[in-house]
Amino acid sequence: MAGDRISIGVVAASGVSDADEYVTQYMVQAGADFAVLPIIAAHTDQQTMRQSVSRGYFVLEELVVKSATSAYCIVGSMGHVDWAGSDSDSTAERVVGMSMEYAAHIGLQGVVASTLNEGDGRKDIEYARTLMEHLSSAGGAPVIARLRIGGGSCAEEAWSRWNAVRHACNHDARLQLMLELDLAPNGVLDMGQWRAEPVQIVQIPASMFTRNKAGYPVLTRMHQDAVAGWMEMGVALAVDCGGNDAMAAETISDYIRYLRHLVTQREKQRDAAEAASAEYYDVLQAPLQPLADHLDSATYEVFEQDAAKYEAYEDAMCRAIRAALDKDSSRRLVLMVAGAGRGPLVVRALQAARRCDADVSVYAVEKNPSAMIELQRKNTELWGGRVRLVHADMRSAAVAERADILVSELLGSLGDNELSPECLDAAIPLLLASDGVCIPRKYTAYAAPMSSTVLFNRVRSSKTSETPFVVNIHAANVLADAQPLWSFEHSAIIQKQPDQPASPAENGRRSACRVFDIRAPSLVHGLAGYFDAELYPGVDLSICPTTHTPAMHSWFPMYFPLSRPVSVRTGDSLIVHLWRRSSDSKVWYEWAVSVEGGDVSSIHNLSAREYWIDK
Repeated sequence: MAGDRISIGVVAASGVSDADEYVTQYMVQAGADFAVLPIIAAHTDQQTMRQSVSRGYFVLEELVVKSATSAYCIVGSMGHVDWAGSDSDSTAERVVGMSMEYAAHIGLQGVVASTLNEGDGRKDIEYARTLMEHLSSAGGAPVIARLRIGGGSCAEEAWSRWNAVRHACNHDARLQLMLELDLAPNGVLDMGQWRAEPVQIVQIPASMFTRNKAGYPVLTRMHQDAVAGWMEMGVALAVDCGGNDAMAAETISDYIRYLRHLVTQREKQRDAAEAASAEYYDVLQAPLQPLADHLDSATYEVFEQDAAKYEAYEDAMCRAIRAALDKDSSRRLVLMVAGAGRGPLVVRALQAARRCDADVSVYAVEKNPSAMIELQRKNTELWGGRVRLVHADMRSAAVAERADILVSELLGSLGDNELSPECLDAAIPLLLASDGVCIPRKYTAYAAPMSSTVLFNRVRSSKTSETPFVVNIHAANVLADAQPLWSFEHSAIIQKQPDQPASPAENGRRSACRVFDIRAPSLVHGLAGYFDAELYPGVDLSICPTTHTPAMHSWFPMYFPLSRPVSVRTGDSLIVHLWRRSSDSKVWYEWAVSVEGGDVSSIHNLSAREYWIDK
C-alpha cells in the first residue's frame, strides 16, 4: 500500500480458507492491489484455539494465510478475537500474540485489530493496552485499529472512543486506523473530522453503491466527494463484499474499476501548481530570517514562479501610477522597489510604466551582495541600464530622491512574520515622498484552531514544540473559520497619536484574544496562521482559505503547534491568545489556547525561549 499511487483493495468474506488461492483466483482477477484477509479461519472455534495455545503454534488447517507467498499484498484481519477482552481471557491474549508473531514472520503488510466500537466502551482502555503491547514489539507488523462509523451522533461517538484509545496510547506516532463505513447510498458522510487522523485504509461496503442506467455500481455525488478527499490524502480504499462468498471476481472488479475511474478523474483535475505543491504537504519548514540571512538563488527562484502574485503587484503599480498622473499628467514619477532580490518586481515596475505610458524612474534597493550581481547583469542585458541600483539595507538607505511609489514584497505567511512592519516603518521616512504611496498599504494576520495528528507527531519528533513553522497544511481539520488578529498599515503620513508609544520595538507589538465556536469534538493540535493584504485600493492578496487568491502559491500557512493537544467538545468556546512581541534586536510570537470552563494550554515560546526573528 506504499507509494504515490492510490491503492485499491478488497475485504475478503469471512469464509475464505486459503489466502494464496484467494489472491491468485480472486483478488488479481478483480484488479485489486491488496486484500484484507483473516489470519485465522472462521471455522476455528474456542476449543481449537485453546489447543493451539497449549501446543504453542497454529496448524495449517486453522490458518487462512498459510505462507509468505502472498504476504506482500495482504493485510491480516483479527476481527474474530476481541482485543478489548484479551486481558481477561488468557486464550485470546495468547492467540493475539501468536498471530502477531506469525504476521511479522511472514511479512504481512499490517494487522487490523477487532472493531473498537463493537465492544463495551468501558473496555476501550484494555483495547488500547493490547494495541500498545504489540506496537511496542520490535520488528512487528504494523497494527491498525479498526473503527466502524456511520452518520450523525454515531460518528461522534466513534470518534470519542477512538480519541480515548489514542490518549491511552499517549498519542503514539505508530497508531494507524482503518475506518469501516456503515452507510446506505443516501447516508450522510462528513469525513472532514477524519482528515486529521492517521487513517490508512477506508473500507467501503458494497451497499453504499447504487446502480447507474447501465447497471454498474456508482457512488452518489456526496460519497464521491468524500472518496476524493481520501484520495487526496493518499489513503488506501478497500471494497467490502459484505460477507458474500459467492460474489464473483468479475462483479467485484466493477467496483474496483469504478474507484480507479474516480482516481483518474481526480488526477486530471489537478493543475500543475497543485501537483508541485503536493511535494510539500505537511512538511515542516522553518520560517525565513530575511534580515539575518541572505536568501540563496534557489529560494528566489521559487518565489519568482508565482505569476498570480506578481500580476497583482503590477496591477497595483499601474493603479498607483495612474492616480499620480491624474493629479499631474506631465510629472516624472519615482518608483522604488525596496528589497528587490533578483528583480521580479523591477520587471513588473518597468511593465507597469510601459502600460501607463508614463515617465517613471525605477530604483532597486537590495542588501544582498549576491543578488546585486544578478541585478547588475539584468540591468545591463535586459533593462537597458534604466534601473538605478542601490546596495543598501532599506532601513538605512540613502537615495538621491524620494519615491512617489514605494514597493516591497516582505510579506510572510502571517503577513508580518518576515518583519515587513519593522522594515517599512524604518524605510518610509528615508525613501518615500511626503505624498507618496506604499505597496502594500495594509495587511492583516488571521488564525484558526486546527487538528492534525501528522503535524503533531512531526513536531514532537523534531523536539521544537514552541517554534512556528511554514506548512502546506493537508492532513488536517481546521476547526473553525479563521478570524483576524491584527493589522499593520503603511503610508507616507505618519501621524503620531498621543497614546502611541515612541519606541519602534513597541510600535511592532500586537496581541489578540479570539473566541471560536467548536462544531464537533476534536483535539486542538495547534493554530493555522494566514494573512490578507491590500496592495493598493482595489488590489488584494490573500492566503485565507475562504478568500485565497486563485493560483497563488508563494505562501503556505503558518502552523503554531501546541506541545500538548487540548480536547474540545461540540459547542465548546475555544479561546485563542496570540502575541507579537518585539525588542530592539528581535521579534517573536507567543501563543496559548484555553477552553471556556475547561482545559488550558501552556503559554508557548514565552520571552522567545525557543524561536525569534532577528532584526
